Amino acid sequence: MIAHAAAGPFAVACLLLVFAGASKIRRPTGTRPAATALGLPDSPGAVRTLGIVELGIAAIGLALGGIAAVTVAIVYLALAIAAWRLHVRSPGTACGCLGVSDTPVTATHIVVNFAAMIAALLAAAAGPPLAAVGTSVLARVSFIVLVGCCASLVAMVLDTLPALNARIHESDSP
Repeated sequence: MIAHAAAGPFAVACLLLVFAGASKIRRPTGTRPAATALGLPDSPGAVRTLGIVELGIAAIGLALGGIAAVTVAIVYLALAIAAWRLHVRSPGTACGCLGVSDTPVTATHIVVNFAAMIAALLAAAAGPPLAAVGTSVLARVSFIVLVGCCASLVAMVLDTLPALNARIHESDSP
């Protein structure tokens, strides 16, 4: 039953990987500061390749679930470690994980990545996320819409909330 309960959060995690992969393919320069700070290849081709890998893993995770969810969990573990390294060793570095943004990596990035990893591990005992919903068309459409809304909200929390908090703190200072 836990695996079925994790279907929604797992699907959200996969959709976030889709957002991230698509943004890296479309605008690879946004990820360059993070790649450089981590000592990884930062060429547009390397970033686009990472985006393609993220899209592929997310698609396979959504389509198959089960053992493919473990691969999604491994990706999120790697992303959590990368976010932690950036947050600790290169504070203020923009990750560009969800597009061209100057939003720095925050502790929220680390927490979201670990939560996505746990959801993927819990979902590994089940099949595709839609299978947990049943066969009702209404249930499946509702699930898809809610997953899309949740993924969009998480993306906003990662990308927009830090900038909003910085503006609030700027306006509070004398």
